[in-house]
Amino acid sequence: MEPFSAVEFLGALAVFIYGIRLSRIGVQLFAGNRLQSLISSLTDNRFAGLGVGVIVTLILQSSTATTVMLVSFAATGAITLPQAMGVILGSDIGTALVVILLSVKKISEIALLILVVGVALDILSQRKRTRYLSMMLLGFGFVFFGMHLMILATSPLRGNHLLVEIFEALAQNPAYAFCAAVVFTALVQNSATTLGLCIALAFSNLISLPDAVPLVLGANVGTCASSLLNSFGGGTSARRVALSHLLFKLSGAIIAMFFLVPITKLLADFFSYSSALGTNPAAQIAFTHVGFNLCLSILFLPFINQGAWLVRKLVPEPFHSGEEIFGPKYLDPKSLETPALAFANARREILRMAEIGLEMFVKTIAVFERDDHDLLSYVEEQDDKVDILDRATKFFLAKISQETLTSEQARMQLNLVAITSDLEEICDVVNKNVLELAEKKIQKGRHFSIDGWNEIKDVHAKIVENYGLMLSSLTSKDETIARKVMRHEKHLAVLEDRYREAHLLRLHKGLKETIETSSIHLDLLANFRRINSKLTAIVRTTIPVSESRGR
Repeated sequence: MEPFSAVEFLGALAVFIYGIRLSRIGVQLFAGNRLQSLISSLTDNRFAGLGVGVIVTLILQSSTATTVMLVSFAATGAITLPQAMGVILGSDIGTALVVILLSVKKISEIALLILVVGVALDILSQRKRTRYLSMMLLGFGFVFFGMHLMILATSPLRGNHLLVEIFEALAQNPAYAFCAAVVFTALVQNSATTLGLCIALAFSNLISLPDAVPLVLGANVGTCASSLLNSFGGGTSARRVALSHLLFKLSGAIIAMFFLVPITKLLADFFSYSSALGTNPAAQIAFTHVGFNLCLSILFLPFINQGAWLVRKLVPEPFHSGEEIFGPKYLDPKSLETPALAFANARREILRMAEIGLEMFVKTIAVFERDDHDLLSYVEEQDDKVDILDRATKFFLAKISQETLTSEQARMQLNLVAITSDLEEICDVVNKNVLELAEKKIQKGRHFSIDGWNEIKDVHAKIVENYGLMLSSLTSKDETIARKVMRHEKHLAVLEDRYREAHLLRLHKGLKETIETSSIHLDLLANFRRINSKLTAIVRTTIPVSESRGR
């Protein structure tokens, strides 16, 4: 037998880890925004959340990836804490089912065939989605081939007396084995890597089930490290989701460690009833991992609401003393690794920007009505906030790599940049044009005629209604809203022309107020029309023209 080679072992481990990362990227590109839609469409049904957690984790092959996604969704307010807790329990089961595949030795033996198919698809394919599929297959192939290489690399260690003594020491001190697994899993940021290594050692007859149970428990706790790190800077909701994950795993692991001896004996007795499992320590490790996470779900799922209450107590809303520095709230840099999540965060920030713009436009009418200089200054300050969000959002969207985007996501990236630009231009019109007219009216002490003021208020009210429809289109993408906005644009153009004619008639009559405010009146209507055109443009960008035809 050839001697153990550390380089071969580390190379096998590298192939295994790379396979996990490659397959996850391929799945995210192939699925596009479907994973995000699957999670964000959840109801408060905890069983639905459990099922979604299982499905998403089976797809991503990592409960860590699922939980990190949940942390980011929670930071943007897309899901509630009880919803996230249900998905977390499901993700733990999903990753356990993934590990079972690693314990099937025959799958490792066909890894090269999977790689051949993946490479063939990559060479022959001309469509992006086929290339994403080949990336998934290559990732799976590398995972199983890496497992096969780890088994080969660790086989010579069976006769290594030092390693035998180390495992004997760990068997006598399960707490050390548990802590070592926690640290290693936190470093590699994936429990599948730790469990895959355990399974490879079991295939080589280097560890048995009693040795592996503390390692399995430690891997389950260590996998919480990534979600905890990603929760920092993500706000209170993100920290609550990450803490929920840790509490589930840690409390279950501590209970299991206290009853380690009877649990190990119970597992050994259970596996002895199956001829397939009784002589296969690798499969025993995989099914122990499944059993642990199933028990967690059975134990905690009925008490999710109570658990959410406890987590809210442990992570209360922060006390804010003084004024906070204004800046983006939802543009989490960590979400850039998952384009669908990055776009969801950008949309949340754009919606926030649009709401500030609506407040600015609504308050302009009060500035004209009351000649309120303080309110005018406040609206100008709000435009500074919009400029901050505009720059931050565009910079955030620009950092999403084009290479990792599907054609649909690339279009979405351009659309979001266009919407951000249109919103910023609306606020610029309010600040630089509409408020300038208000300043002119205040300084000269002018007053609109009664009829003229009523016409201005009527146009303003209709644009406010259109603005509200635009906000709805950003969240719902309902073609009915799009058709309504298009109708309003035509109606408002006709209305503005009629009001211009009415203004000219008052000028011919020589009304003093009309003459004094004529330029302000006409310029104000023109600027209102510009704002409404931009609102319509945003709706057209949000909802494709093909979907809004036939109105």
